[in-house]
Amino acid sequence: MFKAKVQVVLWAAFASTGVSVLLGSQTESVERHFKSPMEHLQIRVFNDARVRRRDLSRAEREVARIFAEADMGVLWAEGALDDSASLITDFSASNTLTTGCKVASHARDVSIRLLPHAPRGVTTGTLGFSLPCAAFGIDSTIFVDNCEAVTYEGSALFGKVLGYAIAHELGHLLLRSSEHSQTGLMRARWDKAAWIRATVEGIPIDREQARRMRVEFSRMASQWATRDSR
Repeated sequence: MFKAKVQVVLWAAFASTGVSVLLGSQTESVERHFKSPMEHLQIRVFNDARVRRRDLSRAEREVARIFAEADMGVLWAEGALDDSASLITDFSASNTLTTGCKVASHARDVSIRLLPHAPRGVTTGTLGFSLPCAAFGIDSTIFVDNCEAVTYEGSALFGKVLGYAIAHELGHLLLRSSEHSQTGLMRARWDKAAWIRATVEGIPIDREQARRMRVEFSRMASQWATRDSR
């Protein structure tokens, strides 16, 4: 059912809503040493797909490793599946702008939803999508069945694929745009060789994109720390 030479599409048009769709990937350069203390951002995971705790923990560790290399720390929290207000999806904003969102963000944390199946019409290679300009609700959605499809191809373990998919979507949120890169985590397309490289040596965030991500990351982390200290 799956092609022998799978190419994972990290960006596409989701339905007809103009949503930024992507799937984690990476490659070359990243700054690994920073003098400033590492800040942390909270990520809430709404596990609709009921991904096993062991696999989810592996994915979370992978995300933490990728962003720690760029001097960004993450904290994980479990999102309540009965919290209907948090599970709303805001498709009203323009999320396909490569130039970035027009309105400043006031978000203090990130909400990611793991869906068991991709909607009808979404290709197998699409692992998820992000709404970097959303004003409320879920920020990123991951299609777990499509992540599993990459694993079935023998390219990488499920926890690794899920981790890179989440990291890529988080990258869009921190860049606040749908832009991609030729190399690094925000690369738009992945083939089997890229997944093998991710497994063997890892694929970091592009240096310039990491610098820009840290600007939004620091804003969100400082707001979270301020709220948490009250």
